[in-house]
Amino acid sequence: MQPADPEPLPEGWTDGTVESNGIEIRYTRTNDGTTTKPPFVICHGVFDDGPCRTPLARELAEEYDVVLVDARGHGRSDAPAEGYAMADRVADLVGVIEALDLEDPILFGHSMGGDTVAATAAAHPELPRAVVMEDPAGMLAHEESREEMAAWASDRIEFWHGHSKAELLEADDEISGYVADGRAELARHLADARLRVSPHISAVFTNGWVDTAETYPGIRVPTLILKADGDDAERERTIEQAAHLPDGELVHVEGTGHTVFRDDRTVATRELRAFLDGLEE
Repeated sequence: MQPADPEPLPEGWTDGTVESNGIEIRYTRTNDGTTTKPPFVICHGVFDDGPCRTPLARELAEEYDVVLVDARGHGRSDAPAEGYAMADRVADLVGVIEALDLEDPILFGHSMGGDTVAATAAAHPELPRAVVMEDPAGMLAHEESREEMAAWASDRIEFWHGHSKAELLEADDEISGYVADGRAELARHLADARLRVSPHISAVFTNGWVDTAETYPGIRVPTLILKADGDDAERERTIEQAAHLPDGELVHVEGTGHTVFRDDRTVATRELRAFLDGLEE
């Protein structure tokens, strides 16, 4: 479903649609597409869409051609009944990059999107300039089974679709929390995304994550993982996972949860910029 009053594009930004892997994929861009700035492609998490990463895109827009991609079943991209496995998401992303003629892009992904960019870099090692993952899904530890998580996702989507945007700004704990702490624009983008997300995306929870031991060794470019905080045992587990990267750096951002940038944008952005600056040395 579509929100009745979707958030407008920031001034100077553009959006459009490309055909990729047999479906229409929507993207948002921080310019008109004629820039010579290096491309920085952002892949969102499982319930978000591209515009949910507007704060990060604004932070990078002066130096980069930032492209925010709506994954299939999200935002304004097509939502087919099938095709939510990792290979599908990789093909979707590669198709967008090729259609927009993005050369040597830096690939950034959060959660589900983190797995998407990792798998894309492993399957197409010549494609990216570098990879950045924000608390990627494949590194998460869950007590629930994948089937239980898929059922939970379906329940959440049903809840969201039973409310208007205005209602979600008050009724959803996460969204209303951002309103309360002064990030109303982010809250509105999240509400739009929740209303647009397709029930079909619950399939991501059953067949859409990477195995870090299998995927990470294939990533041949510099890689940064910005990881949620954790206790000593959790940190040790994720250090072992990140060690599979041939050229990787793992940073646990203290005091953060799964949404690292939203939990501590200052530190996360500082670490990201240090990594990006290192690419130019």
